[in-house]
Amino acid sequence: DNSGILRYVRIEYPGIAFQPNNEINGLTMGDVGAGTTIDHVQVSYSGDDSYEWFGGTVNCKHLIAYRGLDDDFDCDFGYSGNVQYAFSVRDPQVADISGSNGFEIDNDGNGSTNTPKTKPTFSNVTIVGPDPAGPVDALYKRAGHLRRNSEPGIFNSVLIGKYEVGFLIDGNACADNATNNLLEIKNTVVAGPTTLLSTNA
Repeated sequence: DNSGILRYVRIEYPGIAFQPNNEINGLTMGDVGAGTTIDHVQVSYSGDDSYEWFGGTVNCKHLIAYRGLDDDFDCDFGYSGNVQYAFSVRDPQVADISGSNGFEIDNDGNGSTNTPKTKPTFSNVTIVGPDPAGPVDALYKRAGHLRRNSEPGIFNSVLIGKYEVGFLIDGNACADNATNNLLEIKNTVVAGPTTLLSTNA
């Protein structure tokens, strides 16, 4: 599938939490295919997630998420593309009532075994979370929330900031995926969270 080219684009003040579980993101990609080009895109001051992928296989490079409200990079419903050279910066005093994360990755809303599985690959990502030198909104939760039977790979990345948890591997299915090398975090630095790694399994 080829949905066209989005290159050297700034998206400013987008997104809104229209109602619970029904939000509009900064850049929403719904089943966008690998023939599409998304490169050098910046989303600033999103009223919800900066980027969200709902399925699809599109590969993205050079993404910036600047001071969004909710999550920086959110994937679900079978997204399996590659994202490389992504960067996010947060406002330490602005977070979402649902809890703000750097990554939020789900297979689907129920954590089912439905395929295609949510299996994105993120490489060379820098997430600069809330600065601990000043006040930090208590709604900042995790640099990476990996849950609901997802199978992400996060490589060669840096996640810093005053989150409660660095990576939360949430649920038995994700813990099993990590044990079986289906969920992978390699060559990645986590610094600043109260707890660097936690499992809820």
